[in-house]
Amino acid sequence: MATKISLGDKARISFDYGVDAEGKQIVKRKSFKIIAGATDDQVYTAANNFASLCEKSLLEIEKIENYELQA
Repeated sequence: MATKISLGDKARISFDYGVDAEGKQIVKRKSFKIIAGATDDQVYTAANNFASLCEKSLLEIEKIENYELQA
C-alpha cells in the first residue's frame, strides 16, 4: 500500500492582466508557501488580503497540496 508524505502546501493566486492582441485573456499567477496545518479559510483569507494589495483584479485562489507517494 502506498503512503503519502507531505511536501508542503502552496496558495496560488491568479490575476487578470487584460487581453492580448488576439483577444485572449492574460492571466498571471503568484504562488507562496503556506504554514502546515493552515485551514482552507485561513488560506483563503490570507490570499484575499494579499490580492487586495495588488492593482490587478483577482480571478482565482487555489490551494495546492503536494505529496510524494512511496511504496
